[in-house]
Amino acid sequence: MSPITATTDRLEEAVGSWARTSGVPSSWLPTPQALAAIRGGTSALRPPVSLARLDDWEDRHGFALPRGLRAWLRLSDGFYPESGPAIHPIGAIGPMVPFARVPGLIVQPESWFELGNPNEAETICIDLAYRWLPCGDAPIFASGDDLTGLPPRIIAPSFEAWFARLLREGGRAYWLDPGFVGLGDPWAEHRRRCPAPPLPDRLRRLLPRVSLPVDSGLDDFALATTLGISRFDAEALLRHLQHGSLDDAAL
Repeated sequence: MSPITATTDRLEEAVGSWARTSGVPSSWLPTPQALAAIRGGTSALRPPVSLARLDDWEDRHGFALPRGLRAWLRLSDGFYPESGPAIHPIGAIGPMVPFARVPGLIVQPESWFELGNPNEAETICIDLAYRWLPCGDAPIFASGDDLTGLPPRIIAPSFEAWFARLLREGGRAYWLDPGFVGLGDPWAEHRRRCPAPPLPDRLRRLLPRVSLPVDSGLDDFALATTLGISRFDAEALLRHLQHGSLDDAAL
């Protein structure tokens, strides 16, 4: 058996196990030819993550990982084809680093995490705050990049849908195809599907003093200085206001 065949067999076995555990339809699975096109040799797969480490990640960040992502990490701590880390190891899945300006957004949602970086154009992220119902899970979105002119956009309704297609496409960044149609703007969908973060009464009483619109360049440092509060509290106010709850300012 050649090294290429052995590697493809290993990947095919891992993908099959992931699909069975995650309930992924067999029609979503890649062909052996598609898996053979994923370059990276044995480095694409890594040792599995323990349940204890996955639970620790969820406890530390306050969000549950979707079923399909947990299932994959239990098989391989990330996914590393030669094009770049399509899925980071669990220790590197952290708050998203913005590369593109998002209109109306001042403070990034705490539920936005960078999932991988499979190409140089932008990062791939996941929003763990809501589920793309009725037929999805935590949505996957591309970060966008101001230097290349790519806007942020949702590219799949779930990790399973994104990863299965990535595998079927031989690991290439299919969402960069000219004819690809996304599912919307990640910030607009987050605001539409998630309630505004709650505020304690001590901060709610400060809302009438925050008169500037959230797209005016106001930031947590300036707001903290103006109101004499901590940057943590200022960030909480901005998270609430940018969500569209400006009517509270009249209370």
